[in-house]
Amino acid sequence: MGVFSAIACLFGIVALLSFVNDRWLHMQSDIGLLLLAVALTIGLRLIEILVPAGILDLLHQLTQSFNLNDTLLKGVLCFLLFRGSIRVQWARLRAQRWLVLSLAFVTTAIGCFVTGGLVLAGTAAFGIVMTLGQALLFGALIAATDPVAALSILSKVGLPANLETVVDGESLLNDGVAVVLFTIFADMAVGGSADAVGAATIFAREVVGGAAIGVVGWLVLHLSMPRATTYSTGLLISLGAVSCLYAGAQYIHVSGPIATVVAGLLTGNVTGPRISRPVLEPLRIFWEGLDDVLNSLLFVFVGLHVVLINPLEDVPFGVPDLIAIAAVLVGRAVAVYTVVRGLDATGRVSADSVGLTKLLTWGGLRGGLSLALAVSLPDTPWKPLLLNMTFAVVVFSIVVQGLTIRSLFTREQLEGLLRS
Repeated sequence: MGVFSAIACLFGIVALLSFVNDRWLHMQSDIGLLLLAVALTIGLRLIEILVPAGILDLLHQLTQSFNLNDTLLKGVLCFLLFRGSIRVQWARLRAQRWLVLSLAFVTTAIGCFVTGGLVLAGTAAFGIVMTLGQALLFGALIAATDPVAALSILSKVGLPANLETVVDGESLLNDGVAVVLFTIFADMAVGGSADAVGAATIFAREVVGGAAIGVVGWLVLHLSMPRATTYSTGLLISLGAVSCLYAGAQYIHVSGPIATVVAGLLTGNVTGPRISRPVLEPLRIFWEGLDDVLNSLLFVFVGLHVVLINPLEDVPFGVPDLIAIAAVLVGRAVAVYTVVRGLDATGRVSADSVGLTKLLTWGGLRGGLSLALAVSLPDTPWKPLLLNMTFAVVVFSIVVQGLTIRSLFTREQLEGLLRS
């Protein structure tokens, strides 16, 4: 299938599913689109069993026309992260800096190890063969909350400003740690060994290098955007700077997401107030619209990838999926409570440790980022197991957790979770 044909098909499917959701289901857009895409793929699989017509092959060609790893991590993610980070106010982020940084770095690392350990123990109990390296690899790729899912779904929950800053800040920053852990354990899983010096080098290059490139990209925006006199010029500058910044970071092997987040934070807080209103207002409308369109495309694209998820042989049906979901929730809860309780005990934050852990655990959504990392793994006998587990966690996270998060807290309870 050609690139244009694949793009046209994807847009057509997204438009149709969006209309069905808007007209009849009335579900939150991102959740409804993912659910409909999964249902569509499962339905076509059933039809293909009864009446073989090659429709499933066409869907398979569509999903393979785009590499999920390249499409997300090297494509739309830069625009989604930039849009998400420019709306985070620096003053609020600074006020919550201890909690945001601890969640983004410490919680992600703890969650990786706890989740990996639970998965290893759970699979062993059911006779499913998995090595420590493979279990920790799953823990790494699933540990970080997905910025796309978190920003698109949790922003509609109606969180207080301080909690929204925490959720946004963590989800925008924690991918750097996840990438480092994923790189280390991917090497372990294929027979390599962990190297502390190598891990520190990767971390420094990804995080520090990404932040430095982000500052450079912001300077380009800061020097050019306020001088733009027309909307079209400002639009081209913003699109060109963000895409080139991300591509440049990828080229020199530093974290593109971190570079984009740093550039977005500085642009939104320092450069934004200097841009003239005739340029700034339509730019905001454009970036909001682009964010909605890309989110819709991405959630449907992730849903269609169920066509790549095949049943596992010699494994009890559904058992690895249930183990993965339980391990991720427990690992997240342990990691969040450890960090929040520690910060509360030292006086860095004043919070309801149990309540905040409940919110950040159930609101710790996973999305396309985790699935993209799983798809990017080399073809090995154990890849299907990790891919099935990852897809189960992603769908459960977005559909079940995303649909029920509003019902867990009243407005008054949310206001009392974080008092600093």
